[in-house]
Amino acid sequence: MTDQEAKELGYARVSLDLGRNIKLSFLAKAKSLTTPLAKAEAIEAPGRAVLAKVFVPDDRDQFELTVSAFRPGLAAEAPAVSEQLLMEQGYGISGASHASLILADAEGQTLDKSKVEKVARSLCQVRQDIVICLFMQGDTEYHTEFAEQTNMLMQSIRYDDAAEEGFSSDQIERLTLALGDKNPLQLEYPSAFSVASNAFDGGLPGTLQLQQGSADNPLSVIMIAASAGAAPPSAEAIDSVADRMVGQWLEENAELFANPVLATKGDLAGLGSGDQGRSYAYIVDKLKGGGQAQIRVSLFASGGIRYSVLMVTHYSPHVDETEQFFVRLGGVTGYDLVMQSILSHLY
Repeated sequence: MTDQEAKELGYARVSLDLGRNIKLSFLAKAKSLTTPLAKAEAIEAPGRAVLAKVFVPDDRDQFELTVSAFRPGLAAEAPAVSEQLLMEQGYGISGASHASLILADAEGQTLDKSKVEKVARSLCQVRQDIVICLFMQGDTEYHTEFAEQTNMLMQSIRYDDAAEEGFSSDQIERLTLALGDKNPLQLEYPSAFSVASNAFDGGLPGTLQLQQGSADNPLSVIMIAASAGAAPPSAEAIDSVADRMVGQWLEENAELFANPVLATKGDLAGLGSGDQGRSYAYIVDKLKGGGQAQIRVSLFASGGIRYSVLMVTHYSPHVDETEQFFVRLGGVTGYDLVMQSILSHLY
């Protein structure tokens, strides 16, 4: 749809200068009021700010847009930020269609039924060292109008800036891991992590440990392992391997974690035909400093090699404050980047 065709439907192009050479435009209702609130260059890492609001004064209950920017100071994926915004505003996530780690789209519905029921949509995009988020919400009563305005906006977004889409090159590290007689694995991970140990020495098995923060009490740890062998014969067998792996990790780190509780488990998405894989999430108590941590594990096999990826990171069962969320964001992004690297290598 051209801007002229949209104008005939009561829409006009809204342009926003968000700062740091980031210029954004989209189609919104012609009577929309634009309120600039801050500039992106004022955000110091780690930090965030609401940059602008766009709404029709008499119809805010139908549709309201908030434009925010996150600057975590490390590689930060869009899906986690998109869903975080929904949770912070009291929405349960009702759907997600994340295109990649740098472009995310999530939907939500009001959790507290004693309040006016609302729907929301959270669209986030990574542009170098900053994540730009468009957060849209409206009363459920006007869901038809909300869907129309949301779709019009999302189909008409344009960026005209110097900040390219994607992670900043200085926030990503690359490492080549030998896999015996197979093609080597080109691994990507956030530069916020350092290599604590690397036992990929040419043959299999091989192990790699990445670490964010201090060695005695790291913010996040990611362990990657590969060994020769066929896939376990069943989902139950994979579950058993996961239980042993997490149990061994907790035993080795008994001074840090205790009381594991399995939160979720299920088949791993993104595998090729005939390949098997499972993913798991555990919650554990932190024995240093209090609070909790999250353990995520993925186990899968392809082409005669078994892979495992285990991540431990700070976690809060409630909505995190910004600083805590940024800590967890580093671990989640690292885990997903590693998984993306391996699955891209395989398929």
